[in-house]
Amino acid sequence: MAKPRVLCFASYYLPGFRAGGPVRSLMRMCEWLEGDFDFRVVTRNRDLAVAEPYPDHRPGRWYPFGATQVRYLGPPYAAPGPLRRILAEWRPDLLYFHSFMDPALVIMPLVLRRLGLIPAEIPAVVAPRGEFSPGALRIKPVRKAAWSALARVAGVYRDVTWQATDAQEEVNIRRHFGAEARVGIAPNLPPRVEFGSLPARRAKPEGTLRLVFLSRISPMKNLRGALASLAPVRASVSLDIYGTQEDPDYWAECDREIRRLPPNVAVRFRGVVQPEKVLEVLSAYDVFFLPSLGENFGHVILEALLAGCPLILSDQTPWRGLTAQNVGFDLPLAAPELLTGAVERFLAMDDGEFQTWSGSAREFGLRYCHNADLAAAARRLLTQALARA
Repeated sequence: MAKPRVLCFASYYLPGFRAGGPVRSLMRMCEWLEGDFDFRVVTRNRDLAVAEPYPDHRPGRWYPFGATQVRYLGPPYAAPGPLRRILAEWRPDLLYFHSFMDPALVIMPLVLRRLGLIPAEIPAVVAPRGEFSPGALRIKPVRKAAWSALARVAGVYRDVTWQATDAQEEVNIRRHFGAEARVGIAPNLPPRVEFGSLPARRAKPEGTLRLVFLSRISPMKNLRGALASLAPVRASVSLDIYGTQEDPDYWAECDREIRRLPPNVAVRFRGVVQPEKVLEVLSAYDVFFLPSLGENFGHVILEALLAGCPLILSDQTPWRGLTAQNVGFDLPLAAPELLTGAVERFLAMDDGEFQTWSGSAREFGLRYCHNADLAAAARRLLTQALARA
């Protein structure tokens, strides 16, 4: 019996990696569920903040990539013609939208579906990936509020199934689209890893600390807040920054913050990291530092745990209750002095105490990766959406 066909629309996808977690969220769903569904992905033909298209990936063809096949669209990405041709050619059973607000690869196909220009009887799933979190809504709020209001009036999302990754995201979705919105919870899926495949840890000298920030460099990730919290620290601490500088104005603000830091705080920008190198890179540091304004999941947070890096996070991620498990700190952004205090707490640890925290972090990450219920929840959500056809 043929597997149901799921056509996924994603702003960015493989071989791209600069968009961070959303690429890995979709990739891992396809990997875990490829035995149950036939996935194909429609995406842009270039990576985030990159002008040049991928070499050897021409528009108009399907290319095998991991657990799926990918169709790359060149500009103008929102042209209705190519979208309608893809649907007519492949005839999917389910549409899966990997965002709420991408004008080209979410809004345009959903509007075409609402107008009947692509088959409205094909059920649709929308995965907003944290776009309704309070922190995300504070960025470009006027545009987001205007589209949400217009979409509700026009009924663009009227019959979709929403994918929330946890109970809080379900609350955020219903706040915008009403108690009657059809929402299913399916957490993000982890990589398949075993303890023996993880990199070895280094010793931590007492009185020094190697911090690492690895994420997109944008207001949402709050690098500036991380830098500001280091100004009161008097011991020797370093922070290496990895990521895509997708917002030049924001990076200029961060650079000014770096220049104000005292001499005992060493900060370096190290560029971007290929996905297959992330665990190796993180394992060279002591603590992962990401006081984000909001995370739907944070794949790099899980990778930091697997690398044995305890965490300093904001309380705006799903990773909570960390201190009770000797895994890290999840702290309110309204009290930046607590971020400073967490840095100083790790600074004061000798290697024996620190390795206890490092081992707890790695065990915590491995337990998440070995939770069989996660894939079952994703499988159930897609199956229930298909049943509404």
